[in-house]
Amino acid sequence: MKTLLALALTAALQPAVADTVLNFEDITTAVDPDGLGMVKLLDRYLLSNGVQFVGDAWGVASFACDAFGSFVAHDGGCGAAQLAGDPRDGSTTPTPLSLTINVAGGFSTGSSLLYSALKGTVFSIDVFDGLNGTGHGTAVGGLTTSQCGMSGVSFCDWTELSLQFVGTAYSIVIKGSDESVMLDDLKLIQANGNPLPEPGGVALAFGGLTALAMARRSRKR
Repeated sequence: MKTLLALALTAALQPAVADTVLNFEDITTAVDPDGLGMVKLLDRYLLSNGVQFVGDAWGVASFACDAFGSFVAHDGGCGAAQLAGDPRDGSTTPTPLSLTINVAGGFSTGSSLLYSALKGTVFSIDVFDGLNGTGHGTAVGGLTTSQCGMSGVSFCDWTELSLQFVGTAYSIVIKGSDESVMLDDLKLIQANGNPLPEPGGVALAFGGLTALAMARRSRKR
């Protein structure tokens, strides 16, 4: 009994080896309590993927799937993330905005994302070796803006961006004007130094510990 439980706990606590990919396809107006077509991301993917969004980060739906959207999804999907102010304010925010993506387990160079930026907009993407944009930062160069020619659509072309840096990174910071940059297909290559166990493995581990405790109580009786 002890041997089986020990094996179950060992397997459960092994770190996840798969890369993390966020495609935001869970974003629809059905999950938007305010009916604005935008959902504040915050801790939406923290428990499932170890990824946290801080600041002006909103999930939005494509017009192909939703009446509220104004972008063309690169893969025919619905959801994406956007650098934006609170839509409940009723107007765009004139001051520059910022969103931060924190990755609890860290990620390695070669991680990537897709982005689309309004034509002529000025924006930046930086990678940091600390959470919340702290520590040493590496600026991502070669950024381009959208060349949309579609009526009523602000974002229609996407660029894949490989994140190149030295060591392990823990956060990505994107700055720009309100509703000027969109993100999709965030792919995070697991860092070698500090991987996290899968949520399901943690649950299994707790279940194993509970079973072991019950077995001990039974023997004492």
